[in-house]
Amino acid sequence: MNKWLKRFVLAVTAAVLAMMPVKVNIGDPDAVPARSLRQSEDRTAGTERTWRWRRRAVVRHYLIETKSPLAGDRVLEEEVNRWVDYWWTGGWGLVQRGLKRMGNYEDYIDAELAARDLPHWLRYLPLIESDYDHSAVSPAGAAGLWQLMPRTARWLGLEVNSLVDQRFDVYAATPAALDYLVVLHDRFQSWFLALAAYNGGPTRIERAIRRHGGARPRNDALFGHIRDRLPKETRDFIPKILASVRMAGDLSVTEQGAPERAPPKRFDVVRVEGAVSTDVIAEAAGVAEYEIRTLNPHLRIGLVPAGRSTRLHLPVGTGETFLTHFAAIPPGNRSTLREHTVAPGQTLSHIARQYGVWLGALRSVNPEVEPRRIRIGTVLLIPCGKGRCRADPELQPTNSPQPGSQGSGLR
Repeated sequence: MNKWLKRFVLAVTAAVLAMMPVKVNIGDPDAVPARSLRQSEDRTAGTERTWRWRRRAVVRHYLIETKSPLAGDRVLEEEVNRWVDYWWTGGWGLVQRGLKRMGNYEDYIDAELAARDLPHWLRYLPLIESDYDHSAVSPAGAAGLWQLMPRTARWLGLEVNSLVDQRFDVYAATPAALDYLVVLHDRFQSWFLALAAYNGGPTRIERAIRRHGGARPRNDALFGHIRDRLPKETRDFIPKILASVRMAGDLSVTEQGAPERAPPKRFDVVRVEGAVSTDVIAEAAGVAEYEIRTLNPHLRIGLVPAGRSTRLHLPVGTGETFLTHFAAIPPGNRSTLREHTVAPGQTLSHIARQYGVWLGALRSVNPEVEPRRIRIGTVLLIPCGKGRCRADPELQPTNSPQPGSQGSGLR
């Protein structure tokens, strides 16, 4: 054969062999081609890219759905991503606790939102404000699930005083907080501005808008313009809300499953007339006092105020028992606490002797009262022990009981 023809045949054969697939022993992990390993790595990286893409997509979807002018705001988007990254890592335990507590109240809050035709995602506002803890109190004095300040709460019609603080009553505070959000949205015509006002106060937001030139229209884009003029907490509030919406609604994008929800709160509702203390309520209902205090956290010292009708929550199934037993208790024995208005010349020691109670007990139920600075007109609570206060408080007891002595305690 011609040597040139031989060279041509050999070249073609080599090319054909190079194109043929190579048989691989799958049982030998070392025999897996590098290309397969690269494909596995690509899939892992793809999952991470998909997660980040979905995370950004959710934020964009919300902004576009609400026709927000901030739909293309990269600063806002990155802030949302920063909070999501934090909550998926170091803050995951906090998120789990908050979402679990959310189960106690979400059905009730959803119903209140629907009644006002408010956005469903506002259900996550307490997750940011209080971690869905109805007993939360901030360093600034905001309290309850919705973190209302005392002045704002009173303006909204909630009772906040030494006996009752309805900020801790979810079923009184929720309607008030949602009505407040309606007022703020009507005022600022933007949910971003309304939420910023909810967090930082409407006066502060108005001031920031004036410094920006009193811009019109008021919309989400305006928040983008004034956010650098706001405190960091208020500036972060909107990204945190959006991040919570994304996380709570899309937990399936990671391997971490949705936290178990606590069961909805269930209770019986009764009404009582006049002053009643929680220990008497518990005895009439046949339950422990802590159960009454837990279901009625707005009763700050365990006393229902006198002179009015009050709505109470009792453990499920105890309402009828309570009403039957309570009706048999004489009105004078329905409270182990009595109110006393300080008169000129009176001291705590003098008042304790008047009622025949231990001074330490008197101070324990009036922790805000400074003994050396007690003022005329101050209302004190007197621990009487099953209503057995001295019948005539003007009579002076000869012996005041001391802790640890026979017959000591509240009486």
